[in-house]
Amino acid sequence: MTHTRFIQRSTEAVSFDGMPGWFSSLLYARGIRTEEEANLFLNPSLDGLHDPFLLPGMQKTVDLLKDAIAGKKTILVYGDYDADGVCASSILLETLHEEGASLAYRIPSRHTEGYGLNADAVREIAQKAQILITVDCGVSNVEEVALAKELGLTVIITDHHQPPEILPEADVVMDPLLGDYPCPDLCGAGVALKICQALQGMAGVEKRLDLAAIATVADVVPLRDENRIIVREGLRRIGNTSRPGLKAMLKTAGLLEPRGTAGTVRAVTRSGTKEPSLCSAPDFSLTADDLAFRIAPRLNAAGRLGDAKLGVHLLLTADEAKAANIAAMLEEANRTRQRFEREMTTSAVSQLSLEALAGAHVILVSGEDWNPGLIGLTAGRLCERFHLPAIALSVHGDTAVGSCRSIPGISIYRMLAACEDLLERFGGHEQAAGLTVKTENIPLLRERLEKVISEAAPEETFLPSMEYDLVVPFRTWTKASMDWLSRLEPTGCGNPAPLFLLQGAEVQTIRKVGADGAHLKLTVLDEDLSIVEAIAFGAGDTADESPRKLDLLYRPVLNDFRGRTSIEAQVSAINNYEL
Repeated sequence: MTHTRFIQRSTEAVSFDGMPGWFSSLLYARGIRTEEEANLFLNPSLDGLHDPFLLPGMQKTVDLLKDAIAGKKTILVYGDYDADGVCASSILLETLHEEGASLAYRIPSRHTEGYGLNADAVREIAQKAQILITVDCGVSNVEEVALAKELGLTVIITDHHQPPEILPEADVVMDPLLGDYPCPDLCGAGVALKICQALQGMAGVEKRLDLAAIATVADVVPLRDENRIIVREGLRRIGNTSRPGLKAMLKTAGLLEPRGTAGTVRAVTRSGTKEPSLCSAPDFSLTADDLAFRIAPRLNAAGRLGDAKLGVHLLLTADEAKAANIAAMLEEANRTRQRFEREMTTSAVSQLSLEALAGAHVILVSGEDWNPGLIGLTAGRLCERFHLPAIALSVHGDTAVGSCRSIPGISIYRMLAACEDLLERFGGHEQAAGLTVKTENIPLLRERLEKVISEAAPEETFLPSMEYDLVVPFRTWTKASMDWLSRLEPTGCGNPAPLFLLQGAEVQTIRKVGADGAHLKLTVLDEDLSIVEAIAFGAGDTADESPRKLDLLYRPVLNDFRGRTSIEAQVSAINNYEL
């Protein structure tokens, strides 16, 4: 049984008026310090969206777009091939179409063009459009924007990635990380939604909250401020969507059960088992996890294995038959993706010896012609498994394209910046980034990254750890307390689902359950002798260790079995109490 450090998020005991003390402490651990902040957090509404014109460059963007529409100029929307880029492109295309624009769009191939603008694409665009507007990309494309301007294009860059020191000389560069925008953590689709808000007001925003919510969760941006509003309100609308494409995808993802002709949305956990929604609103049928683990992978599958434009077609089509056909294609692509991902991860792990991992501060693996659409997933698996920053490289001749994932406390973007002289290009965020490197420079890059990363943080940063919120008796969990917990939804990045520590739980029964015994079912006694039923998904291989006492990190969930509803512990991590 692997030992993981359990770290409490906050030890402050606080009390907000009218709330249980334990719930007040959960809010405090999420950065909420006053009752006013608590009220805003617990009751997010569209009234809390900021003025879109606070985004630097918004007024000029609106003016340029309106002038182009009036002058019947063609506007080309250039997006990214992931779920965020697909949703951002769809939001902007739908908005500009309603405004009467002459439109075209382009999403580059992940496999042949790579991320962002490229010179060949810019030359093609200049032959058919007068306005180029990017979504979810472009802020690092200095040379490509210069070429676009030479060819006579008006260029509007809208992005949310970390801006480089030298910005492209576009007509507008709009990025919430530039200036003092109140919510700098918007995703690409969030920025597109702000353009929609500037052009159409709240009426336009409400039509497209569903797409922005999917992208916000998929791109793993903090669910605070505007992002929390977007996801919470978007989830409500997804449950009653009229978009044929989104409805078809909900059905293939197992989130839509027939009820008459309309269907009804149901919540499904990551494990695929039914679970009552933890949301307080009756129409709040989906969770952020449903978007993260059911919807986003299907949208992403198109760009990973084929053409990301399929995702745009799906989200924008009004044809139900076409929507069903595309959704089926994405479903098959996602299954293929899962199979290829397992094979690639197995190949990557085979490159790592215990000797290589001992004392290492970074993992760097590579493979000839690995699918560029899957290397990010492989890097993520390695990062999660070994708790180290991980880079997976797909080598094509003398060049390799890579994807990075990192651990808390290590900004992989800054680490790559320290190796900039070895790279052809790079970009991204603190926890995820991409790069291109000459194959001959891979050994030197590994050596340099090992040095800069080892110097960037203390050694404890590299030890497996998980954060929890509180230690409370399991008898705390009642229908009323579960209702309080539901008010934290949607949870995710920046607003983690609450985790609680059960210390020294005495094991009464322990057994493997599920297909091939993959999961662990436990009955334990907590310190006040309450009987706790617990399930640990994916932990079946620990059943044979037969521990007497355990420390469990868990979240309480409602379990409805044969008409009987009970509260059980869904376990996220297990430590042997005796160690």
